[in-house]
Amino acid sequence: MSAPFYTVKDVPAQDFIHAYAEYLKKNNKIKIPEWGSIVKTGLGKEISPIDQDWMYVRAAALARKIYVRGHWGVGNLTHMFGSVNDNGKHESGSGKVIRYLLQQLETIKVLKKDNKSLLKKGSRIVTKEGQQDLNRIATQVALAARK
Repeated sequence: MSAPFYTVKDVPAQDFIHAYAEYLKKNNKIKIPEWGSIVKTGLGKEISPIDQDWMYVRAAALARKIYVRGHWGVGNLTHMFGSVNDNGKHESGSGKVIRYLLQQLETIKVLKKDNKSLLKKGSRIVTKEGQQDLNRIATQVALAARK
């Protein structure tokens, strides 16, 4: 009998993002830059995040977002990770943070740029190695939830 297999789509998003962020932090996969502690996450924010590990969480959320529906670019992701201010106007998320984390995920071979797509040239997709890593983490999350 084979071991159970789960994908990222099979587990709750919050549980997967938390587990993958812990994996990234524990294995030193993402390099946190010096400006990481003082940068804001978007135009609508006044201060930087209080959580010290927020960049790992954002990287995990980016990886999950691209896994679930590929061909995302920086512009679309800044919109998705943006916020709404008091008068209902949408504020974009930080493009620098998103671009930096996408580049970090590319260096560890989780994501790659898709230059073959005709409409979305340069958008990010998940690599085969990245898909295996993400599904392995999702399987661990699902098995932990079943216990």
